[in-house]
Amino acid sequence: MTSFRSALITGATGFIGSALVHRLLQEQVEVTCIVRHNHRPLPASQSSLVRTVEFHPSRPADLRAKLRDAAPEVIFHLASYGVKQEDRDLQQLLEGNVSLLVHLLEATSGLPVRRFIHAGSCAEYGPAVADEGCISEMHPLRPTSVYGTAKAASFLLGNAIASRLSIPFVTLRLFGVFGTREDPDRLLPYLIRRLDANQPVDLTPGEQVRDFLFESDVVDAFILAAKADGLPSCEVYNVCSGSPVTVRQVGEAVATELERPFCLLQWGRRQYRSDEPMWLVGDNRKFKTAVSWTPTVGIQEGVRRMISSMRLAPEHHNAI
Repeated sequence: MTSFRSALITGATGFIGSALVHRLLQEQVEVTCIVRHNHRPLPASQSSLVRTVEFHPSRPADLRAKLRDAAPEVIFHLASYGVKQEDRDLQQLLEGNVSLLVHLLEATSGLPVRRFIHAGSCAEYGPAVADEGCISEMHPLRPTSVYGTAKAASFLLGNAIASRLSIPFVTLRLFGVFGTREDPDRLLPYLIRRLDANQPVDLTPGEQVRDFLFESDVVDAFILAAKADGLPSCEVYNVCSGSPVTVRQVGEAVATELERPFCLLQWGRRQYRSDEPMWLVGDNRKFKTAVSWTPTVGIQEGVRRMISSMRLAPEHHNAI
């Protein structure tokens, strides 16, 4: 493992990005965050180890000079558009996933970057069924959603450009990340907020099988990938738990932790989305072998940590 002292991050104000910034600052890494001019407050923005670089989509050429001054050893590209179901503007999907990555790679060309780590998504994969087992990196890229299609396009184009520019580019394809920094409208914060108030929760039948991974395990994965020696360029790795969990089991885990009756979980009140896969569980063996990484936080412990966080800082979670 090789340590690093400086990093560049996109998506630093987001769910995973803010957790990664927090961890890097704990390790005394100098962090440069690429932000838009109307960005949200940065995590730990008062730290002397944090600096910002504004990116204007209309002036992508400016980014190269700014990155030259930052001289990052590692780049973590986490910024993306389309994670929320309502974010489906096609132009923004292209700009926020494909164009932004292209601009960043071109600006990175010629800099002494040890590793460029791109955050991919399990939404890039095509339909899968439980009988076929966990989804490996060899599974076809045939996404059923426009977001997954945009992420798959960014992965393919990113590999091609990075190879041409000799940039050490690695993709970590994330599955169902959950944790204390999630948007309040996502499944687990919504469940916790409603059940803690003894309110019923309208849900789908809950038969979807998912792969849940806690935020701290994801941050560990990014840092280990940055430090690992010998990761081949243009490789992709699944970052996931490898453990199948139904949405129904997640709901019951929250109800159990909050000591609420299961009858508050109104299964079947909502319909499945038209593009919603029923099986989405990853095979993490390739990444575990490459960097000696193992997830440590299960769904019950993760739910426990989320409940504690939401009660300590309710203003960040629409007060439960």
